[in-house]
Amino acid sequence: MIIVGAGIVGASFAYHAYQNGVDKITVLSSHLPGDKNQATSNTWGWVNGYASNDKSYATFRLANLNYWPKLINYISNLNYSSKGAFIWDQGEKDLQNTIKQHQSWGQSVKISTRSELKKHLPYLNLNNIPTMAGFGVDDLAIDGVRATKELFKASGSKILKTNVKEIICDSNNVIGVKTDDEIINDNEVILTAGLGAPKLLSTINIPFEMHSSLGLLVYTKPLPQLLKYPITGFDFHARQDDKGRLIIGGKFDDDSSQEENIKGTAKKLIQDMATRLNYNGNMILDHFTLGKRPLPVDGRPKIGRLINQKGEKLNGIYLAVMHSGITNAPLAGKFGIDEVLSGKRNKLIRDFSPQKTDIQEEFPNV
Repeated sequence: MIIVGAGIVGASFAYHAYQNGVDKITVLSSHLPGDKNQATSNTWGWVNGYASNDKSYATFRLANLNYWPKLINYISNLNYSSKGAFIWDQGEKDLQNTIKQHQSWGQSVKISTRSELKKHLPYLNLNNIPTMAGFGVDDLAIDGVRATKELFKASGSKILKTNVKEIICDSNNVIGVKTDDEIINDNEVILTAGLGAPKLLSTINIPFEMHSSLGLLVYTKPLPQLLKYPITGFDFHARQDDKGRLIIGGKFDDDSSQEENIKGTAKKLIQDMATRLNYNGNMILDHFTLGKRPLPVDGRPKIGRLINQKGEKLNGIYLAVMHSGITNAPLAGKFGIDEVLSGKRNKLIRDFSPQKTDIQEEFPNV
């Protein structure tokens, strides 16, 4: 099969395809794993089960959260850098409601008191410790680039750096793709190209809309351990990776496209973080990333087969685009490959068809 897109979603599809006996997997992408323009390279790396007021999506995210440790156990050179995460990015009443809602959906999240926060976040200034926070017991911090590379490595995929210009379709059968250099034929194309998906789908007359926003993340030079857990406040989020670097962002999922001075904004994120922590040393900017988030219009993943504008099934193409890939990729790949190979759709992705639900009811295996 051909996989278009070399981010973490494509890596999960490649890995699970290989585990299911697919021995010829070609990955095509203009951005290789780790390239700065790849969405996966610009992820904060927080794996969690939160999806307020959307039970089916929260259930899928929680299933991914539970599957990640099993996947890590199978992959050498891959681990999470921390387990557990604190959140206080809502008012107390809203936060309590969010926690109760997700507890009722089976997530291990609880309320932490101020005294507990002092114990677990000893370097946080007292003035910056809220009266309460949520604590996701099983939340993970994962390096998205490392996970992508290791999944691809374990899949035995052949990765080609090339620009895919067009999907080739014969009647209702996708038979390959056209790159800048050649035509590559195959009987199955998995499209995990993120923000590149709408343009490619337009080449076979499939309208598909996505949004995007710019996300700024700042990396410091290595520091002593100041944060054992990721934390998300009202106007910032921060965690410390296994290299000792603080990775800092502003208001979670905020859009940085209106910032006139990105480097100045990056430095200010570090300055603001320094005021929140009891640390006498210097926090020095190492680098920052500015990535485009691939955002499906309703915020939910889009995973599945496609139909044309006449309502006819398209064979040989499967779409998987989502935000956040770092949380959703494992089971998107596992269940997606299961559907590609068997035609059976797992109930956990039933609500995430790429196109309108009324069409999916007519073609339940699409």
